[in-house]
Amino acid sequence: MPRDSGPTRRSLVDAAETLFVERGLDVPLGEITKAAGQRNTGAIHYHFGGRDGLLRAILDRHVPAVAARRAELLVEAAARPEDPEGYARALALPVTDLLHGSPTDRAYLQISVRLIGDPTSDVAAHLGGADVQEVVDAATAAFRPASPAALQERVFLAVQMVGLLCAQRAGRGDAAPRADAIVRTGVLSREEFEGHLIAICAGAILPPGS
Repeated sequence: MPRDSGPTRRSLVDAAETLFVERGLDVPLGEITKAAGQRNTGAIHYHFGGRDGLLRAILDRHVPAVAARRAELLVEAAARPEDPEGYARALALPVTDLLHGSPTDRAYLQISVRLIGDPTSDVAAHLGGADVQEVVDAATAAFRPASPAALQERVFLAVQMVGLLCAQRAGRGDAAPRADAIVRTGVLSREEFEGHLIAICAGAILPPGS
């Protein structure tokens, strides 16, 4: 009977999440293999086909849960279709949930933002987006904006902003915010932080001047 490769794959993904955050997405694969306790130097290529496959495995670990959470919140929003806050919650809270989740959730936040900012990466296309588009479609049907395309662009920009702010907060950990920071988001409570992000997303949904 063939051996179960699941534990090896999980240990490699765990190590990759840690080192991609600490060292960047170009950390040598050999260091990930060593951190995972694997003697086979080709373990990552064997199990994932290389760096991109390993990054895809990290996304596969987290993207479905984010999409499922967003779907739940969209159902709640549909109960009050005239209220933009419901759609805004569906956009923001699946991301802030990661910030207050496990260490692997917080690592994913930081990795996903780095992927989005890497113009050479083909992996970012697998971060999802269909779940955000479902919120866009529902909000478009509810508010009938003059320019649906502009609403879509605003929403996706807002979601990227939410991800960036949450990733920055995750990366700081328990460290105090800088005293000279322009916006001291680190001193905000979870409720305050989420409230601001929801307001940003609600503003993206409503047309300018509303």
